[in-house]
Amino acid sequence: MTREQDDRKGTDGSRSDPPPDPPSAVDAATLRRRAEQRLRAVASLEEPRARTIEETADLVHELRVHQIELEMQNEELRLAQEALEVSRARYFSLYDLAPVGYLTLNEAELIEEANLATASLLSTARNDLIHKPLTRFIVPPDQDTLYRCWQRLWSTEETQTCELRLRRPDEGPAPPIWVRLETSLRTESPDGRRLWLVTLSDITYLKEGERARRDALARLHLVAEIAEVTFWEWHPRTDEIAPPPGFGPRSGPGSEPGSAQAAVEGRQRLDDWLARLHPEDRERFRTDLAHFEAAGTRPHELEYRRRCRDGGYRWMVARLHPLADDHGPLDRVLLVQQDITRRKESEHCAIRLAQHDPLTGLPSRALLVEMAEHMLASARRSGDALAVLYFDLDRFKPINDVHGHAVGDKLLRALAQRLQAALRAEDLVARVGGDEFIAVLPHIHGSDDAARAARQAIKALAPAYRIEGLELHCVPSIGISLFPRDGEGIGDLIRGADRAMYQAKRVGHGQFQFMTEALNRQARLAQELEDRLRRGLAHAEFQLVYQPVLDIRDGTIVGAEALLRWPQAGDGDIAPATFLPVAEASGLIREIGHWVLREATRQQRAWCAEGLPPIPMAVNISARQLRHPAFLPEVAAAVQASGIDPAFLTLVLGGASLMQDVEAARRVLDELKQLGVRLALDDLTLSGCSLGVLKALPLDQLKIKRDLVRCLDVVGYMPAMIDAVLCLGRALQLDVTAVGIETEAELEFFRQRHCFRLQGFHLGTPMAGDEFADWLRHHSALVPSGARWGPAER
Repeated sequence: MTREQDDRKGTDGSRSDPPPDPPSAVDAATLRRRAEQRLRAVASLEEPRARTIEETADLVHELRVHQIELEMQNEELRLAQEALEVSRARYFSLYDLAPVGYLTLNEAELIEEANLATASLLSTARNDLIHKPLTRFIVPPDQDTLYRCWQRLWSTEETQTCELRLRRPDEGPAPPIWVRLETSLRTESPDGRRLWLVTLSDITYLKEGERARRDALARLHLVAEIAEVTFWEWHPRTDEIAPPPGFGPRSGPGSEPGSAQAAVEGRQRLDDWLARLHPEDRERFRTDLAHFEAAGTRPHELEYRRRCRDGGYRWMVARLHPLADDHGPLDRVLLVQQDITRRKESEHCAIRLAQHDPLTGLPSRALLVEMAEHMLASARRSGDALAVLYFDLDRFKPINDVHGHAVGDKLLRALAQRLQAALRAEDLVARVGGDEFIAVLPHIHGSDDAARAARQAIKALAPAYRIEGLELHCVPSIGISLFPRDGEGIGDLIRGADRAMYQAKRVGHGQFQFMTEALNRQARLAQELEDRLRRGLAHAEFQLVYQPVLDIRDGTIVGAEALLRWPQAGDGDIAPATFLPVAEASGLIREIGHWVLREATRQQRAWCAEGLPPIPMAVNISARQLRHPAFLPEVAAAVQASGIDPAFLTLVLGGASLMQDVEAARRVLDELKQLGVRLALDDLTLSGCSLGVLKALPLDQLKIKRDLVRCLDVVGYMPAMIDAVLCLGRALQLDVTAVGIETEAELEFFRQRHCFRLQGFHLGTPMAGDEFADWLRHHSALVPSGARWGPAER
């Protein structure tokens, strides 16, 4: 029977075999299922019958077909296996042997797969990388970089790139490896997991090259700055001039073109660059440059003056070097520019030094007096008025101290130039001190002209000075005296203008004042007070009183301060605030201070002779005393004569006296510490002392002045300021004493802040030596037993 007949039997119900599947769709399971169905169909026939030859042939044919199909499927499987092996080999070449590290991370940021390059980069076996966090191999400071990169990837789902360092745990102090990390997301099916795909490219060599280039460029910048050299490149074909790569514009106000500290302009035309040259040098420079371009084989040197931003000119020397490339032998010209202003000035220094200030080039005091005498003679003949303006710069000293003398000198030079430009050509301007200038104005009609000149000078000097990247403000106070109203000679006029200048300072910054009869009267009073001071010293009119310093925790006395008084018969005392400035200005303060030191130590010895224990004594020292060469021997002699322990003598120093010359003051203080005395700093918040200066000085104590304590209830920020002083004292391990406690509220204020060393009228008034001894005996009977005497322990 044919297959068609067999199929028809199946149609009319005599056979139920399913039709065979196409060979490509038949697999082993299908064959077995079909065979079992055929077997069941044959076994279920009601009348078993013998197979016909045709049926047997068909069955054999079908079995052979299935056999061939199985062989074809086996061949397909073999070919697929071979293709898979080829793919695996390619995968190994592309993935495992790639020079770039490949990583796959799961959602927990753990490594699931890594190639050999990754293992090499991390110096870790591949198996040891699996299920380890990638952050374990990243330098801690760069882990935030990776985190931010992944955050951007999660938010944008776009490939992200960052640069970070890998650490290799097995190589100890070996430097980290710089890599460029590229990461993307991939969704795995069928479970929908999201994986991080990461590539790591070693860029250590590039980073080292960049660092070497930066270091080399930084060294070159430093050398250029020290040598005051700047660099330019001129392109003759385009007529453009610009800084070479790496020497672009610097950000910094006040810089001067043509100096090492200057801000370098960007790309510009040669004509624009030449426009900043002095008019007398401009054409000469252009001609020499054209000759160099025509020759263009050997270096050439040019000198010229270049305008600064403040309007002045500086001398420069430029060395021209040809730079050749593919475009021709002179494609670029390197212009190495150096500031030679100092060299030019030194050429004239021998001539000008005797008569001119070497810093500003202005006439010195000697030349000023000589020239001003001629002006006065002319004014006497013509009957014209003449004015003397005395300038003193406000806030110049802090600028000099903070930014250094180099910046201060540049500021003075710039200010002198502005001052000369603000006044007339016929006016005489001289520098007579560190930050003091004098201007003599001839041919004026009176005080109105002088006032107009003063206002114009203040206006010209007030704008900010841009120096070495700094923006500095320095305005003058001006005193004015007029000829013939205020004096006939130049000396009288200068002294009168000087007094008026100090009055202007008292009025406020940037003000001017005329010499007045009141100032003359004040000067006469100061002279009279100076004479009385001399007589007072000669006749021993001064006295010392002593105010106790208490530890308020237990009421024990921890010291006394010696205070100077100048009693007057029938008129009461002259306040120290009245006579001490005169004593300081006249130099008498040194003699007075020496007497105070001897008297205070003598009183300590007298108290000990009366049976009292040694009492720590604080003595105020003036700036003039501290700077005097005889000060150290005087202190040593006073301590030795009294026989007291030097640790019971505290020298109280003003912040201003230390800041005048910190290094010299430190040397003196070191020698005082070797003597064994203690050192205290007064008026910390007003002295401008920096923390670095305080740490460098061998101090034992800080004092909070009476002026600050009085402002506790008046100035809102004063409690915070005092808190800052207390914290600073504790940080430096210094005793802190508050002076001027006059109320219970002030005492409680410091008690709450654990400042227990207090002094003031609320605790004890200043007393004469005998009265202090009586008070001390009475007070000692009231304090608990075991009270402390002597310097407080820190």
